[in-house]
Amino acid sequence: MNIDRRSFVKGVSGLTLGAFTPLMASESHKEVGLSKKSPYETLRFDVIVVGAGAAGVPAAVAAARRGVKVVLLEEDMTPGGAPVDMYVTFLCGMPRVGIFNEIIQNLNLNHTLAGSPSKTFGKFGFEGKNHWWMPSSVAQVVYELIGNEKNLTLMCGARVEDVIIKEKGNRTQVQGVRIVREKGMQDILGKVVIDATGTGCVAAKAGCQVMYGSEAKSDHNESVGLEVSDGKVQSCTWMMLSQRLKKDAVLPIDELGINGLEDDFEYWASKKYKAEMLQRDAGIYLHWGATVSCKNTLDPVELAASQRECLTQLIPRMKLLYEAGFMVHLAPRMGVRECRRIKGEYILTVDDVIQGRMPDDKVADAWYALDAWGMKLPKEILDTPPYGIPYRSLIPVGMEGFLTAGRVISGTKLAHSSYRVQPICAGIGQAAGTAAAMIAALDTDVRSIDVKVLQQQLSADKMFDGYGGNF
Repeated sequence: MNIDRRSFVKGVSGLTLGAFTPLMASESHKEVGLSKKSPYETLRFDVIVVGAGAAGVPAAVAAARRGVKVVLLEEDMTPGGAPVDMYVTFLCGMPRVGIFNEIIQNLNLNHTLAGSPSKTFGKFGFEGKNHWWMPSSVAQVVYELIGNEKNLTLMCGARVEDVIIKEKGNRTQVQGVRIVREKGMQDILGKVVIDATGTGCVAAKAGCQVMYGSEAKSDHNESVGLEVSDGKVQSCTWMMLSQRLKKDAVLPIDELGINGLEDDFEYWASKKYKAEMLQRDAGIYLHWGATVSCKNTLDPVELAASQRECLTQLIPRMKLLYEAGFMVHLAPRMGVRECRRIKGEYILTVDDVIQGRMPDDKVADAWYALDAWGMKLPKEILDTPPYGIPYRSLIPVGMEGFLTAGRVISGTKLAHSSYRVQPICAGIGQAAGTAAAMIAALDTDVRSIDVKVLQQQLSADKMFDGYGGNF
């Protein structure tokens, strides 16, 4: 489903308004100037990154290390994104390179649950074992990383209310954002704005074309997919931690089923490996608590209803764990796998993924299975080869001064089911931040930089070193 602001006005008279309301409610925008009555002065930076998660943190740090002035805006009170507020602290996907690799190496050295670094934790952080960390540990490492960059300003509790734009010919020039503060709005201007929110909300406010839900495979000439679009997004999951409360507590593996794991262990919690797990006696486990569908992850009412449904499923499991002698820590938020995708100058397809295509303008490597929760796919295509993320997929159609990063980049639903995981999102984020620094330094637009030079900079930062069996 593709929707933009211009087509909405033309098409609304012939369509049912209710079908559009959830998607369009947050996407209307207007050309805005600076706040005249705001008690806050306008701030100016070279690069504005919105969203301090898996993509946003590497984007901001990468840009700051290139010598430009960067502000990182996070609507939550703590940076870190999904690992911190959704407890998605398990490593899925590859390669683990660049700034993301710095983060996980720090976590392994200083925050392992066993109390000492994993001896098998390789350079690229993957040797066939499970690795996850406490959410607070991820937050601490991210805070340290951001704090080490003198060119980087972090603002938490900074919700973007609007986008400052100027119509420029047949394109829209993004000039900055407007955030909500205690006493009013504050305008922040920048040469480049990066939407790394995970929801694409900034892009939507700017008037970008939005892709949402399943497409028919004929929509983008894909060889795999639905014959007719059903508009659905991937299921949502509420993660949780279980931690031993009683001295002799034993994890009730038989009753729980396979939905949990321990750190630095090759296998998931299951009956098959019960004896070995009980012998290891880890005492703390990460669980994919409950999974539900959500009709519209853009609608706060639907999200709340799905979270209530999740909680209903979780209560018996939490009771089971408590009776077995474990305390349960629920993540502050239910995990949402899929929201908006922003249509770019190239739409990454499932065939790009399953055929392992490496585009000429590749700015990030990616390697992860097709993992489309709630959708059945042929088993023979699930395990994909490495493939490349094109720079064109980071450039929204019809926009200037604006890039996307992470899971909101331009791709189909099925392609998104592979590149949505944190290591890949981080690589995309670092590429976006590096590109933004080039754009700001050269005072040019997103389409005018030399992609070959961008690739050389990324290569120098070892962003393409994940191949050769080092995944």
